[in-house]
Amino acid sequence: MEIVGYVLVAAGLILLLAALWRFTSVRNHGSQGLLRQMPAEGVHGWRHGVFLYSGESLKFYKLRSLAFKSDIVLCRRGTEVEGFRDVTDAEREIMPDIDRVLVLGSPSGTYEFASDRRARMALVSWLESAPHERQMRRDLKVPAQRAQRGRAYRS
Repeated sequence: MEIVGYVLVAAGLILLLAALWRFTSVRNHGSQGLLRQMPAEGVHGWRHGVFLYSGESLKFYKLRSLAFKSDIVLCRRGTEVEGFRDVTDAEREIMPDIDRVLVLGSPSGTYEFASDRRARMALVSWLESAPHERQMRRDLKVPAQRAQRGRAYRS
């Protein structure tokens, strides 16, 4: 019976350390905001968290999660701004300092993003400044091979 107690205490300590690590490593970085995946009604589905820009992806870490990785990842090139909407009266109770909600569309679904004006503008700027997929070269070996073919004919 004592062994079960030790195992439970050890498991509790591990969970506590994981929560502390998550809280300290994520909370002090990125932009704070709320995110929810659609469809959702009323105030259901909103999750508090931190957004971190990581190269070509936006990573969302829920504050109440113990996962060691991000909870949601949105690809920069696959995510588009679908528009804005005003905050409802019910939503204003859980997020009093927020006046507008940003609606995002991505291959994984539609999301709503709520944060202060600066974080919202930063996200929109980051998304809109991404190069279009057609502007990106798929394979850098193809232009090199074409260049080599031209040299072969000259020899």
